[in-house]
Amino acid sequence: MPEKIDIRVKIFKIRMSERCFRFKPDALGSHAPHTPGVYEFVTFDSQQQPKIVYIGLALDLTIQECLRDHLLNKREPTATQLFSKYPNIYFDYVTQANIKIPMEWKDIAGELIQKNKPELNGSAPIPSSGKHQKIEITEE
Repeated sequence: MPEKIDIRVKIFKIRMSERCFRFKPDALGSHAPHTPGVYEFVTFDSQQQPKIVYIGLALDLTIQECLRDHLLNKREPTATQLFSKYPNIYFDYVTQANIKIPMEWKDIAGELIQKNKPELNGSAPIPSSGKHQKIEITEE
């Protein structure tokens, strides 16, 4: 009889910010958090439907610091790259998640990338903590 494989599923419950914020310097101070986590760059189509174009991971820096680095063209995708392709860029971020260790932000970012397939994440490796075999995300 074949051996039974136990695939453990980690379900992350996340909450996104209440709305997207325009990606500009004066919005960072009042809207971007001073914590590590996962953030997104979003644009909207002509019917005002959101399109996630990039999902970022802030582990060693805060989300605010990472967003600032994008604006200063010190982190890819740079503001120049973003605005040349999308004139209206907004940012969003995960405000709450049931993570146990900071490295689990990698699992959330990786699953969001696999789910949304943002074009500016390109062929970069999918982030993972390596702690869980299967990840699911539910948004509250």
